[in-house]
Amino acid sequence: MNEERMAEALAAYADNTTGCTEISPEINLTDEEHRGLAPLVQLSKRLQRSLKPISPSAAFVRSLGKELTDRAEQQIALTKRLRRAIVIGAAALGSLLSIASVVGAIVLLIARLRTRAQARTLHAAAGQTEGAPA
Repeated sequence: MNEERMAEALAAYADNTTGCTEISPEINLTDEEHRGLAPLVQLSKRLQRSLKPISPSAAFVRSLGKELTDRAEQQIALTKRLRRAIVIGAAALGSLLSIASVVGAIVLLIARLRTRAQARTLHAAAGQTEGAPA
């Protein structure tokens, strides 16, 4: 038995259960495959006869629609709050990085000025010792 073909036949039968009494002959099933599917087809026919389609009440449809709309609005509001928090967090982080960059530049400038001052002091001290009488 080819299970894939049998599954395809059952799917086609299930899709056409309104008025279709047998599995489509377009799907060439062997006699053995037909016999294997017969109990499922019979069960389907019994279910069709015993189960009647029902429609939900108008109140249920309205209630479900309102509930779904309310949940969608809550989800949208939550998403907006999350986006706003992300934007504010990114702006704060950017500000902190800018401040850190300015502080780093100031520290670097002070370090260079100190290095230059120390170099001048050493150079001046070295120049005085060279010119001093021995």
